[in-house]
Amino acid sequence: MDLTIISQYIHSYGYIVILLVLFCGIVGIPAPEESFLILLGMFIAKHQLNLYESSLFAFLGVITGMLTAYGLGRYAGTPFFDKYGKYVGLTKEKIEAASGSYHKYGIWTILFGLYIPGLRQISPYMAGISRYPFLLYLLLSVVGSLVWVLSFLILGYYVGDRIHISYIIMGAVAFFVIYLLIKRKRKRNRKRLERRDGQ
Repeated sequence: MDLTIISQYIHSYGYIVILLVLFCGIVGIPAPEESFLILLGMFIAKHQLNLYESSLFAFLGVITGMLTAYGLGRYAGTPFFDKYGKYVGLTKEKIEAASGSYHKYGIWTILFGLYIPGLRQISPYMAGISRYPFLLYLLLSVVGSLVWVLSFLILGYYVGDRIHISYIIMGAVAFFVIYLLIKRKRKRNRKRLERRDGQ
């Protein structure tokens, strides 16, 4: 992602660009959310962007995306996602697998799901589909969005200018791969225990 191009867009159209990029990323339209936030932090460090306005518009983009996805999940319902969910990564199988456990683990998913690509996009829809209590969802979304946005802005502010962006992206990918491997191993162990109990 070219810093100059992003800078030109933001300076031409204002901070609304930040809101739109992050909104798109949350609702499932492809956007490089983490690297974008890190780049914003780098711009802030170079005094090319205002810290408070960047943080505000980034937060608004995330929370607006989360509320929009929640609303679609809650009011459009499962039939809508059976037909169109594949476009945002919500297949029928994923919906069925996640809906049963969402109320049990929803708090942690909403608070920390933003850090996991894929889950970040699916979680708000699942909250709506499973009719997770709205006020609790709103509170958790506000806290989770603030922490997520500020953590990546701060990362960009303090280390983004010293470490090449490609290394940061590779680190994020490596973290995600490790997460998937751990999850797969736990699933295998669970199946092994179920087979053992069934004998």
